[in-house]
Amino acid sequence: MTEEPKARIERILSEPSEFKFGDYIGRGFEIFQKDMGSFIGFAVIFLILVSVIGMIPFVGSVANQLVVSPALTVGMYLFANKLARGERPDFATFFKGFDFTVQLALAAVVIGLIIGVTLIPFGYLIYKSGWVEWYMEVGQNPGTPLPDFPDFPPVWSFLLLLPAMFLSIAYAWTYLFIAFFRLEFWDAMEASRRLLTKHWLMYFLFTFVVGLIMVAGILLLCVGILATLPAAYCMIYAAFADVTKLNEEPSEGAGIEQHLIE
Repeated sequence: MTEEPKARIERILSEPSEFKFGDYIGRGFEIFQKDMGSFIGFAVIFLILVSVIGMIPFVGSVANQLVVSPALTVGMYLFANKLARGERPDFATFFKGFDFTVQLALAAVVIGLIIGVTLIPFGYLIYKSGWVEWYMEVGQNPGTPLPDFPDFPPVWSFLLLLPAMFLSIAYAWTYLFIAFFRLEFWDAMEASRRLLTKHWLMYFLFTFVVGLIMVAGILLLCVGILATLPAAYCMIYAAFADVTKLNEEPSEGAGIEQHLIE
């Protein structure tokens, strides 16, 4: 008998787990350093592809959001996984994320819609406050003196952003569950939400630190991002692999190795 991915997820959710914040930063750098050249080379390709496709009128940004960026992101996770398992992946592994294009695109659409709905109340307050009209007036009359600033929305209105913030963190591992557990998009979203809800605050702080590392790369004449971008994805992979026990040998003959990407 083999342990199905959904059964393993349920078992992981039922067991106590610890989020080892600092370990994942260090482990991510360790994985990155195993093949820095390939990671940096792919980061160059990643940024060029996203930039070029983004310049295509109308469809470029949509293609990036739904297809290109998710697939290339997953490619970095897959490459990191092979290195973590002691394998020597070839460069083509970075593009294996396109094998999951449909599920990744569906996840991107549904997550975007759900988070978008939670932002409607805050967006309505911004609209009522006059900031949208102010921005449009400035855009239509460049070079003219700025019109008077409208009043800021009340401070309490920023609490309306909390649902979107919560869901953005809760769904952060959706792509990883699609790639490594071969779940369909909704099951992957639910697995991510249920698991990260247990570690929400710690994962929020973790992503904040990872974000600062990426910002530091941008500040280094923008060249540093070629290293900090893949290193950041390696850190996220390290956290996911540990919390989900991705590469641990299953007990009592159970296993999901056949469900993982070779």
